[in-house]
Formats: sequence, C-alpha cells, structure tokens
Amino acid sequence: MKNLRSTLRLRFMLLLALCVALTLGSFWMLEVMRKDTEHMMPAAPRVAPDYYVENFNFVQLALNGQPRYNISGQRLTHNPGDDSFDVTLPVIHSLDKEQPPMTMRSDTAKIEDNNSKVNMYGNVNADRSATAKSSKFHLQTEYLLLLPDDDIMKSDKPVEITIDQSKMTGTGMYANNATQELRLLSNVRGTYRAAPRKP
Repeated sequence: MKNLRSTLRLRFMLLLALCVALTLGSFWMLEVMRKDTEHMMPAAPRVAPDYYVENFNFVQLALNGQPRYNISGQRLTHNPGDDSFDVTLPVIHSLDKEQPPMTMRSDTAKIEDNNSKVNMYGNVNADRSATAKSSKFHLQTEYLLLLPDDDIMKSDKPVEITIDQSKMTGTGMYANNATQELRLLSNVRGTYRAAPRKP
C-alpha cells in the first residue's frame, strides 16, 4: 500500500511539474511573439509639436528669388504629423512690388501645404493703403483662407469690406489682389459713397 501511495504521489508530482513547465513555456512563447510583433509594427507617427519659435519673422521668396511676403508672429509651433505650423498673433505683409501691398492680422493662424495655405482665425483684418492704381481697402471677418502664392483670399464666413468711403457686408468672399477682383457670395448689402472730387 505504501508503494502504491508513493507511486501515485510521484506520478502526481511529475504531472504537476509538467503542467507548470507547459504553463511557463506558454507565457514565454507569448512574450516572444509580442516582442517580435512590436518590432515588426511601424512606430506610431509623432503628433505632439516638436519645436516652437517665439517672436519669429520669415520671408517667403518667389521662384525668381524676389521676396513675395513675410510672416511674423508671437509664437510659431511645428506639428510633425501633417508638417503644419500654428501661429499666435500672425502678421502677414505682401512684398510683391508689382501689386499693391497688403497687411493681414488675426488672433491665430495655421500654415499648411508647404506654406501655400494660411488659415487665419479670429479678429481677421486685412488692410491695403490707397495707391495710384488701387483704392484704400479694409476687410474684417472671423476666418480667412489666404493663398499667398496666388494673391487670393477666401472666406465662407460673414465679412465686412470698406473700399474708400463705401462699405459692403456679405457671407462668403473671393478676392484676388493681383487682378483686383472681389466677389461677395450671399446676403450682400452695401453703402456706396462716391470719392470727393479733387479741385
């Protein structure tokens, strides 16, 4: 009877040891597979900003090497996920000598597509002084899409435009500084005042 008990105990101990070994082996295999999968999976793209510049000012050149416009602001932050820039208190000056100069300001801006799109948000103001070829121009809105390479401004928000003494309001706008084309798209209202005659 003692021999039978010893044999059963020995078999139970061997079976228990085998189960423990199989369990530990399974955990080891799962860990190896998890680590291999982590190495094979591509790293998640970085989305947090990777650098910022305070009180910046940079000039964008045209293809002929002449300055087109400059952008300055309180803070510029780079977003590596989409290679865009967030700007606090941006100021944009057009520098094209062949077109009337214009200055644009807003609370914030987002620069996208290799600096070819500038989305301006909050208290957007655009000003152009009167020249021999153009009238004094002022625009106010809450959103403006600026395409600086094409001298085009667009908005789908309400806008208020003052040209000399005349004032217009509307929702949605398209303006081309190069061709002096201006369109308001809906809900257009305006007051026209003729410029005073020169003696």
